[in-house]
Amino acid sequence: MKKLLIISTLATSLTLTACNSGGSTTSAANNSANNTSNATESIPKTTPAKNGSSTANVVAITVDGGPTGQSPNNTPFVSVTVCNVNNPSNCQTIDHIILDTGSMGLRLFANQLKSGLNLTNQTINGQKTAECTLFGSGYDWGSVALANVQLGGETATNIPIQIINDPTIPAIPSDCSNQGAYNDLGGAKGIIGVNPLPYDNGSYYTCSGTSCSANNNVATNQQIVSPVYKFSSDNNGVIVSLPNVPSGGTTSLSGTLTFGIGTQSNNQLTAKNIFTSNGTEQDGSFTTTYSNGSYDSIFDTGSTELFFDTPSNQPALTVCSDNSGFYCPTSTTSISTQLSSLGGGNSINFDFSIINFDNYIQANPNSVAIPNAGATGGQNFFIWGLPFFYGRSVFSAFSQASTPGGNGPYFAV
Repeated sequence: MKKLLIISTLATSLTLTACNSGGSTTSAANNSANNTSNATESIPKTTPAKNGSSTANVVAITVDGGPTGQSPNNTPFVSVTVCNVNNPSNCQTIDHIILDTGSMGLRLFANQLKSGLNLTNQTINGQKTAECTLFGSGYDWGSVALANVQLGGETATNIPIQIINDPTIPAIPSDCSNQGAYNDLGGAKGIIGVNPLPYDNGSYYTCSGTSCSANNNVATNQQIVSPVYKFSSDNNGVIVSLPNVPSGGTTSLSGTLTFGIGTQSNNQLTAKNIFTSNGTEQDGSFTTTYSNGSYDSIFDTGSTELFFDTPSNQPALTVCSDNSGFYCPTSTTSISTQLSSLGGGNSINFDFSIINFDNYIQANPNSVAIPNAGATGGQNFFIWGLPFFYGRSVFSAFSQASTPGGNGPYFAV
């Protein structure tokens, strides 16, 4: 789920109609086992990296129907433990937190926190801090609290997180609610962003009495931050590894989120292709070229499909009649693209397939992990959503962090 950054290089609006907004997704019933038999790709399908002797830097990823079974297909979840900074033994483990390589920081719904957790509000000059968070699929409003955040055996101490719909702060300001629709995160309990840009550069407010006013001077260390970036070790990036999905999809899927790149035996950089951002755009964006156009791109686990505009010079991709916004070609269709670092460099060819969404849903109504599902809504972006991750290990290096592949930010596959 690509977060709308408040920086000039990413000021273009992005609306992803099925990005964790409650839609469902699909794939053609007669795909091959890994859905690449019709494509020639320079990025090979790989066996996800196996854990080494240490597993403290690894947590499980689960793709399923979410807390109530109604979350959008192709939604990856992890469990997160949050603790009171003043009483570190007062903790709560929360499941079904969306794993998102397209946003930054931990955000939890207030109604999912136990009453006795009592997280400390972050204050500036004695006033509570709040944030309006803008995702491609809508806005969230909530307070900023301080917490110790644990994932696996790694802990980030005393970091800012967002508490969505916190009833202890004033109602949402109109300049936030006017940004679009409310984002319920598809029924998840929260979202954790591990984008290469660790701090979110969001829209912050200070609250007093019954109102909140914009505060454009919130220091970087007071902003929502990716917890992994604040680990004491294994903090230069993450690796998302997911297995292939059968042609008919599956009702659940398990993978791993590994912390660190090249810091332990189980997180060595095995990717052959590194796509870097330039000096101004630090979120790991790269370039996708297809149909005679070039588009800013990102590998985004928080987007449930491959989002891109209808190609004009490629095989026709008609839009579905039953599932509006998704692609329904007559038969599984191969699309040719070229991926490269921003500003050029490391350019490779990559072909992928798009299935008929309507046909897949009819044939596989219970599937939650669906490969090769495509949807409209790129709006000058090309978003490589979760279907891209199936059968691969995708590396994400934090901005300015030192790794065996050079300093971040970058994605590597």
